[in-house]
Amino acid sequence: MATLSGQKVKDAFASLLKLSSNTATTTLKNVESGDGVATALQVGTTKVGVNGVLEFPTVPATGSTELDALFLNASNQVVKRTLNTGAFTGGAVTTATAPLRVSASNMTLDNPSVLSDIGTPASGDRFLIYDVSTTTWKRIDYSALSALINPAGYQSASELVARVSPAISIATTSKYLDFANGGSAATNSIFVGDASSYYTLQNTYGGTNTAIRLSADGIYEITLNANLETSSANLDITFFFDVNGAAVGTSQTSFKNTGSHFLTQGTIINGTGGDVISVRVLASSGGVSELRAYSVFHLRRL
Repeated sequence: MATLSGQKVKDAFASLLKLSSNTATTTLKNVESGDGVATALQVGTTKVGVNGVLEFPTVPATGSTELDALFLNASNQVVKRTLNTGAFTGGAVTTATAPLRVSASNMTLDNPSVLSDIGTPASGDRFLIYDVSTTTWKRIDYSALSALINPAGYQSASELVARVSPAISIATTSKYLDFANGGSAATNSIFVGDASSYYTLQNTYGGTNTAIRLSADGIYEITLNANLETSSANLDITFFFDVNGAAVGTSQTSFKNTGSHFLTQGTIINGTGGDVISVRVLASSGGVSELRAYSVFHLRRL
């Protein structure tokens, strides 16, 4: 119906638009047809609402210089915002989640301090690793990496460094040196070496860790850095380096004066897998003499 001219009210009222109730107020009210059918349009004295799809029957003209854009705020109201030119020339907007970080057009790995600490890794935990042969990033499980770094549960080392503990009172009868565990638990204090060559601390001579057992044949250098306290003048201190209970090297040092002394003694042996290495010490006369704790025993395969 193009015009109401010449139309009777009873024939045209359904095509007329009216508010759903009373007069216009600040509250949005539905715009209805004369016979009470609600439209998608809502009006009030301060705002207009669309209760449905907002559609442009004719596509708006395309602009290339405008920087103002329309957005919906948290109250579903249309607001204007002025953007910079980068908003229209850059790629998709990406929100990064730690440890990824987006800065301008660059995406990088952030400082790992932003992540929570895993604590003790589990066997299924994974690391990111770059495979040079395929030039791709891959992952490796903690259990596999641990096996590569520490095969068969041994500490990766070609030598054993053990400290003397406890201190030893030196007497005219030889005494074996005891060595402290290499770690805080049995699993990391018994075996030292790699999967094919290692050392084990042994209780062979009645004390705690009085000997070291070799697992492989080879030439071994043995060195003892000793800290001694002597209470008698003109005292001889002798160290015996034993293999399987028999001395293969003997070193005697005379001390003219009493007090604290430091000396280094050593020998070289042609060892066989299964050999037991130990060190004994004795004094030429009685008195209160001591080999102090934390003297260092060093065994290295050449």
